[in-house]
Amino acid sequence: MINGVECNTQTEVVLQHLKKGKQINQEQAYELCGSQRLGAIIFNLRKKGYAIHNLDSKGKNRFGNTCNYVNYMLVNTQEQITRIETNGQA
Repeated sequence: MINGVECNTQTEVVLQHLKKGKQINQEQAYELCGSQRLGAIIFNLRKKGYAIHNLDSKGKNRFGNTCNYVNYMLVNTQEQITRIETNGQA
């Protein structure tokens, strides 16, 4: 159960996480619900009409090398979208 909602699928778990105003990346999705295909879940949610924005990020992998990854965020208003595009964050 996430956000007071019973979640039966990985998609439902990811959606409820995003609806709480949180961002999610592949590592978090794996820890949260065992999903190894977050990109596919995001693709399907977008097809259903959810406005999910990509936030490009950099970090270190487990070997200490710099790598790029994506955080996904559910956006509800044009104001949020504008803020993300100008500042890189919500």
